[in-house]
Amino acid sequence: MTVQGSVFPAGGLLLDGHELLAHEVGHSDTDDTSVLHVPSLDLVIAGDVVYNNVHQYLGEGRDGGVDAWHQALDKVATLKPRFVVASHKDIQRGNPASDIEESRRYLDVAAVVLKQATTPAEYFDAMKQRYPERVNPWAIWLSALQLFGT
Repeated sequence: MTVQGSVFPAGGLLLDGHELLAHEVGHSDTDDTSVLHVPSLDLVIAGDVVYNNVHQYLGEGRDGGVDAWHQALDKVATLKPRFVVASHKDIQRGNPASDIEESRRYLDVAAVVLKQATTPAEYFDAMKQRYPERVNPWAIWLSALQLFGT
C-alpha cells in the first residue's frame, strides 16, 4: 500500500508493542484516502475521512463524491473504533468515534443544500446557518467556489 508517497508494509507495523494497520478507504475530501488502525487501542487515525466539528471540504462532492465519502466512512466504521483522530479537528474536543456519524450527517445535509443552492453564497449561507458551531467556515466558501465553478 502506498501512503502519502511511501510504501506501508502490507502486514502493518509494530510500534511500542501495538500493531498499526493501514487501510485504503477511497475518496473522502479528495481521492485515495488512507487511515491507520491500531486495533489494540480501538483507535483509528482517520486523516481526512472523519472531521471533528470542523466544516468539511466538499469541493469534490459532486458526481458521486459525497456517496464515495460515505463509503469511506463505512469502511472506518467497520473497524469499530472507540477513538477517532481527525486531521481536521476542533482542538476543544476529544476524539470520539461519534465523529464518524457526525461527518456522515454533515455530508447528508450538504447534499441537500447542494441540490437547493444556485450560487456559492447560497450554499455558504445555508451550511453556516445549519452548522454555526463548527469551526473553519472558510472550508464552506472554498467548497462553494469549487462546487459552483466560480
